[in-house]
Amino acid sequence: MNSEIGLRDALRFQDAEKYAAYLKTPVGRLRSELAWENLRRFLPRDAAKRRALDVGGGTGSASVRLALLGHEVVLVDRSDEMLGIARRDADACSVTPRISFCHAETGQLRELFAAESFDVVVCHNLLEYSEVPSTTVCDIAHVLRKNGVFSVLVRNRAGEVLKDAVRSGDWKLANANLTAETVVDTLYGNRMRLFAPADLRELLARAGLEIVAERGVRIFFDYLAQQNPTDETYSQIFELESALGARPEFFAIARYIQLIARRSPASSNEVAVS
Repeated sequence: MNSEIGLRDALRFQDAEKYAAYLKTPVGRLRSELAWENLRRFLPRDAAKRRALDVGGGTGSASVRLALLGHEVVLVDRSDEMLGIARRDADACSVTPRISFCHAETGQLRELFAAESFDVVVCHNLLEYSEVPSTTVCDIAHVLRKNGVFSVLVRNRAGEVLKDAVRSGDWKLANANLTAETVVDTLYGNRMRLFAPADLRELLARAGLEIVAERGVRIFFDYLAQQNPTDETYSQIFELESALGARPEFFAIARYIQLIARRSPASSNEVAVS
C-alpha cells in the first residue's frame, strides 16, 4: 500500500490551478483559515528573527501568511506548477523577498537543511500522500530547533466515516472506512492515507515531539446544505468551527485533525525511523 501511495503522489496535483481554485471555495478556505488560526496562536512573537519551513506547501497559503508576519520562509514542494502559483500570490502580497521557493522532494529535507535550522515547520495535508509518514516526521524533527513549533494537519478517519454516512449516504463505504488505510481523494481521484488521532500522536512522540495542542478542522460545515455562505454567515461558521475544534469530543470527529507540537529541549537530533 505504501508504494501505491508513493506512485499516486508522483501523479497528484498535476493540475495546480484546480487545487488553487479549491482553496478559494468556502470549504477550502475554511480548512486553510482554521488551520492557520490554530497555528498562529503558538508562533513566536519576534517573527522577524525567525525561520519557517513549509513542507509540501503547494500554492503557499501558509508560506505567505508566515511571511506577512515577518518570518523568513522556505517553501518546499515537488510541483513547479504549485510553486509558480505560490510565487504569484507572494508577489501580490509583496512578500516574495521573504520566501525561498525550493523545488524538491520532501525526502530531501536532511540533504537540504542542517539540523535545527527552523523555528517553525508547517506540514499540512502532506502525510496523507507520504510513502513513509514516520520518516517525514522524523526528518522534520531533525531540522526543527529546540522549542520550535511544528504544525501537522491530516485527514481524520472518523471524519471520513461520517462524511460517507451523513453526506453521501453510503453506509457500506462508511463501515468499510472504519478500518480502511486509504480512501479516494474526491478532488483528484487518487488514493490517500487516513489517520486516527492515536496514529498521529504516536508519529510525533517517536520523533521526539511534544504535543501542546490538538484541534479539529471542519466539524460540521461539510454537512450543511448551504455551500456558498455570505461573508457574515461565513464569519459565524468560522467562529463556531473554531470553538468546536478546540473541544476534544469534536476534535475526534473532525474531517481533519491538527496537532501543534514542540521539539523537546531534551530530545536528540537522532530519532528512530521505521
